[in-house]
Amino acid sequence: MHTIKDFTPRLYQETILNTATKANTLICLPTGRGKTKTALLIALHRLNNFPHSKILFLTPTKPLAAQIAQEFQENSTIQNVSVFTGETKPEERAQLFQTADVIVSTPQGLSNDIINKRISLGNISCLFVDECQHATGDYDYVWVAKQYQKLSSYPRIVALSASPGSSVEKIQEVCKNLFIEDIE
Repeated sequence: MHTIKDFTPRLYQETILNTATKANTLICLPTGRGKTKTALLIALHRLNNFPHSKILFLTPTKPLAAQIAQEFQENSTIQNVSVFTGETKPEERAQLFQTADVIVSTPQGLSNDIINKRISLGNISCLFVDECQHATGDYDYVWVAKQYQKLSSYPRIVALSASPGSSVEKIQEVCKNLFIEDIE
């Protein structure tokens, strides 16, 4: 059983967790308001409810990937958190994928890993998409989300952003591309 440590969730984080347990959710909170810790609560719920599953957390940059992985390790009992970036060799990513509970990755290399069947999305119980405003056009987030929705045995997508778009149309496109059903 995975649990949190060293922080107490706020009421709004618990409310968002409740929504995300039932539907693919877009979480819009200002920077510094606890989006990653809220994601951690959701990840723990999914890991505990789908034993032997994995969490996949996509983020656009290497520094963000490292920061998210560190936050997951410091604030939970999850032991195996791996970071996948372009600097990690494909063979090494395939090996790390086997043992990781949580994979924090940039989207480009991960797309290649899916295409080349180095990793499987079937056992991923939650896909997090950080800075989800990028999920437009042919950005890798869009393709990975479509593959995940098709291949996961128990799909759940949670999108995170402080600013999901500059217009209603752009936000609707992000929601459509990520199969979002609810917004918090």
